[in-house]
Amino acid sequence: MGPLDIPRAAIGLSLRVAKLPFDVAGRLLGSSQADVERERADALRDAARAQSEIAEDERREAAQEARERREQAAEREREKKEQAAEEEQARKRRAAEAEERRKRATEKAAAQREEAIEAKAKRDELEALQAEQAALDRREAALTAADEADRLEEAAVRAKGRRKGA
Repeated sequence: MGPLDIPRAAIGLSLRVAKLPFDVAGRLLGSSQADVERERADALRDAARAQSEIAEDERREAAQEARERREQAAEREREKKEQAAEEEQARKRRAAEAEERRKRATEKAAAQREEAIEAKAKRDELEALQAEQAALDRREAALTAADEADRLEEAAVRAKGRRKGA
């Protein structure tokens, strides 16, 4: 019911109430051709009013259906937007996870390279120490041989000196 329907109904009701005594008197006195025409006009007016109300109800129903269709369309659109937003978040999350995996792999590779470098440095240092140890061992052997040669030379000189002196 619209805002104009209430005053319209109130006016129609008050006109019918005001007309009631005349209708009763007319019925008591008998029906004239004018009364018959008036009743027929009233019937036509009532039928027109009923058709108008039916048309108004149909218009309201159509408007309500249109409103519901718009609401459903808006709901579908909202759901699509939410789904798109969820898909975007999932895509961003997957991208972040992939980036994190790449970062961890890079860090792991860097750590392995660093370990390899440290291991090579330790091997090189060990080889250098072993080479130095071998050089020291050769030097010690050479010094031992030189000392032995000096001792033997001194012993030969003493033995020679004893032979000449004796």
